Formats: sequence, structure tokens, C-alpha cells
Amino acid sequence: MIVSKQAVKIIVVGAGIVGNVQSLLLARAGYAVTLIDNGSAALVQADGLNVRSVALSRRSSELLAEQQLWPENTGCLIKSVHVTERGKYGAVRLRSEDLDVPSLGVVIQNHLLERYLMAQVKNQPNIQLLQPASAEVVENSPDAVTVQVVSDAGSIEITAALLVAADGTHSKIRQSVGIKSTSTDYLQHAIVANLQCQRDHQNIAYERFTDGGPLALLPLAKRQMAMVLTADSAVADRWIEKTDADFLTLIQQRFGGRLGRFEAVGRRAMFPLALHESRSQMKDRVVLVGNSARTLHPVAGQGLNLALRDVFELGARLSACVDIGESLAEFVTQRAADQRLVVRQTDVLARVFRRQPWPLSVPLGLFRTSSMLLLDTVPPLRTRFGSASSGLNVPLSNFVPRQSSGSQKINSST
Repeated sequence: MIVSKQAVKIIVVGAGIVGNVQSLLLARAGYAVTLIDNGSAALVQADGLNVRSVALSRRSSELLAEQQLWPENTGCLIKSVHVTERGKYGAVRLRSEDLDVPSLGVVIQNHLLERYLMAQVKNQPNIQLLQPASAEVVENSPDAVTVQVVSDAGSIEITAALLVAADGTHSKIRQSVGIKSTSTDYLQHAIVANLQCQRDHQNIAYERFTDGGPLALLPLAKRQMAMVLTADSAVADRWIEKTDADFLTLIQQRFGGRLGRFEAVGRRAMFPLALHESRSQMKDRVVLVGNSARTLHPVAGQGLNLALRDVFELGARLSACVDIGESLAEFVTQRAADQRLVVRQTDVLARVFRRQPWPLSVPLGLFRTSSMLLLDTVPPLRTRFGSASSGLNVPLSNFVPRQSSGSQKINSST
């Protein structure tokens, strides 16, 4: 039947960055949103070298800023990206002026962005926040979805026109509706930590490919960098147990002296790396976003940025929605090419930029060096590569918040 949009309920599961942005967009489009999350309502705040951060591309930061989903005057701008391979000639240098933009992206502390988004969620009248609570789909049809929600207050069932699953790599929602997924174990772990440097970073982000795996350094506060070190799993186990002094020596050997001496390191954390990809992004009235749909290797830093493009496209499709089923199908079709490209490029980088046995190491090394030299000496190629990595060349639909003059009518059974 045809009902006003305000009467249409949408469930979002997962109150991380992706789930909160999606909830806010849908609420602003006029939907009644129930946001369910199994975490604590309190956000942990770290300080100094122990903060965790996230790198957003230029496109992601623009999308968030346009919808006031960005804390002003927060974060460290990335003005340039410097990509090299240890022991090889050549480099790729991407600069914001090459793309005629103020910056290539921004690095922001996780807790600042999460706290800002959660405050907006709690102040949005169209969002009902259930936290801590768990959700499981009990019925999913082409017209509606019903979930069982369990919290300290008991168990209830909620029926909605749509469920957006943003509940992470091991999504219970994906499993409960029977969407299969594939996994590729890279046999690697990522070690993350923050570094205090002797020299100022000058808003440069570094990607350094070494025989032990990629090393990424992202600018934070003055003379501080966020580090992501990728290594084979057996090696990473040993590295994370090293003393701070020995660990800093290890990083110095792999990175070199562009930032001077590494003076201190914050708390280290380690997690396994794999490609997890759902075979379908939707089933009936359940759609997957973020890590629920695909979890990427961090080598290119594209996971969250790809997820945010999905979130904004879904929000745009539903903001102009006449029929939810048709809008979901259009969303999946429109986003497929960007998703395939990012997954393929990330997977190739993760596989190629690893230590390779003879005779593969020589041709791969020559290929990588010549590619980097070519990119750096031919401006159109460098610009095209920069536009792709920053998300600036990906078409997205326009998000239209609900106007006060009235509501759209959409086809829904709930």
C-alpha cells in the first residue's frame, strides 16, 4: 500500500561510523529509523600516542561535510601522498594541487568522529537507539523484514520495510538471512600504532613497500604519525612482542630517515588480514553495507571510503524513493562497478607487494619500479591515479533531505 514516508520504519544494525552515518541520512530523508547496536553506550577516549585514527579520502570528507556529519576544525589534512618501494628507484608523489583540491583527505581520531556522530544520532527525533541490544532476523520477505531484538529490558519483535546491516565482518544479520560470503586469508597481520617523529610530517602520507610487507604512515598531530605495518603472520607475532626501542629500530630500518628519528611509539595492536566478500549485497529487504558486505586489506586504505560511498548512494536512492524494492535493485546495480574495481585493485596490491620467491621477485620488482616512475613523470597518469584513489571520479546520486512542505509517498507494506 502507499503510505507517507514518515510511517515507514527502517532498521539499521551496527552503530559504528558506517551505521551511524546511514541512520542519520535515512532519518533526514524522513524515515523512522531504529538503530540497534550490541556495544556499550559509552565511547572510550584515548589520548596521546594511544589514539586510534581513520583516514578519509577527499570524497568521503566532502560527502560528510555536505551533510554536517563532520566535526569542524578536526583532523589533520593530507596534502600529499608519497609512495616508494624499499631498495628500488622511483616514487609516486600525489599532491592536492595536481587535482586542484585543497587536500587529498584527512586523518581524524576515531573517538572524535564516533562521538560527534553519536551525539547527532541521540539528538535526531527520527532515530530510536537501542543500545546495548542484539538483533536477529526471524522473517525476511520481498515486502518486509522482522527482527527479534534482545536487550536488558527483554525481547521484542520489530517489523520494518528495510534492514541495513552494518554489523561488521562477521555479520550476524548476513548469516541469519543466509547470504553466503567468501574469504581469502592473506596469511598476514597488521600492526597499528602511533609514532612520535623527530621531524614534522608536513601533511604528507607515506606508503612504503618493503620485503616484509607494506608500511603506511599517516599524518596526525605535529610530529606524530599513525602507522599500519603489514607483515606475514608468523613474523608479526614476534614483532608485536618487541620492546619499544627494538620496534622503533625495526620501523626505522624499513622506512628510512625522511621523518628523522622515530622517538616514541604508542600502544600497539594487531589484527589478521583477509578479504571477506559477500556473494550478494542484498536479499529481499535486507541490504549489507560496510564490512558486512566486504572487508578489504588495508594496503590502499579504501575500506571505509568505499563503504561511505555505498552509504551515501543508498541514502540518496531512498531519499528519492517511490518503491523500496526498486531503489535497492538500482543501488546494487549502480555501485557494482566501483566495488569490483576497489576490491580487485586492493587484492592485487595485497598479493603483489609481498615478498616473492625467485624468479618472481625480479620481474615484479621491475614492473613496480617502472610503473612508479611512469606515474610520477606523466602528469595525466598521476592525476588519473589520484582521482581514483581519492574517490573523486566516482558518480553518486544526490541526497535530498525531506522538505518541510510535505512527504513523499512510497510503496511499502509496513
